[in-house]
Amino acid sequence: MNRQVKRTMVVVGATSEVGAEVSARLTGAGHEVRGIARSLGVALDDQAALDAAFSGADSAYVMIPFDVTAPDLHRFEDEVGARLASSIAKAGLRRIVLLSGLNAHLRMGTSLGAALMEKRLAALGLEELVYLRASFFMENFIKGMGFVEQAASGVFASPFRGDLPMPLIAAKDVGERAAELLSAEHFPARRVVELHGGGSYTLERATTILGRAIGKDVAYHEAPFADARAGMVANGISASFADALGETAASFNRGERWALEAPSAENATPTGFEAWAQAFARSPAAQAAIPDKGDRT
Repeated sequence: MNRQVKRTMVVVGATSEVGAEVSARLTGAGHEVRGIARSLGVALDDQAALDAAFSGADSAYVMIPFDVTAPDLHRFEDEVGARLASSIAKAGLRRIVLLSGLNAHLRMGTSLGAALMEKRLAALGLEELVYLRASFFMENFIKGMGFVEQAASGVFASPFRGDLPMPLIAAKDVGERAAELLSAEHFPARRVVELHGGGSYTLERATTILGRAIGKDVAYHEAPFADARAGMVANGISASFADALGETAASFNRGERWALEAPSAENATPTGFEAWAQAFARSPAAQAAIPDKGDRT
């Protein structure tokens, strides 16, 4: 595939952190990008709109979004995956990059939807297909785990063990790699491409780093899953999603092997957690979320 050829590419979840980065990089390289997101007028539950978005396209970045309020998370993921696969098959796309999870081979928890999509895409017989298996997103601390809100109490709690190293990755780096794959002249022969991120950190260390970045002394606490689940449900998260997260936490806490590869220069990405934490602390979102941040020198 020639880098200089302008191609039409679909980006699923184009308004997410990863999708926005993919879209920006592909557009900057001269490709036509069709974004899929409800706010862009193409919803994932609208088969006709999806068919139209994929029609005539050459390549696509695909992901199965989380719906933390879905009464049945895996049914939601399966339905979304079926619609996307149907549109891809009808359009006859050549190249697909699927955002998957580093532990997708375990086929459980919050990565099950991506694992099912891997199998569904494999059945289509695509010419070029990569499962981009990314590690735990740094952004999860802010958007999914409520770090800033919890930091006010001086304690950050989750059901994950605090003493085991976890590879952490910035969404921007995932988007950069996905765009590179979609634009690459030579597509990789291997189907699984792992991204371990900017390094491995225990949650105890990550808590200290992010706390200091926002001017707080914060300690990490491993919460019993029953307590964590009750808190999630009380905050509007469905029991189905909470239970999937519990499966993922239990797997991690048992020390199950998430990555299939050893860390290397090839599966590393440039952003370390320290740099990401400092960037977050300077962001408008952090300024708005941390009441006393403006008083610090």
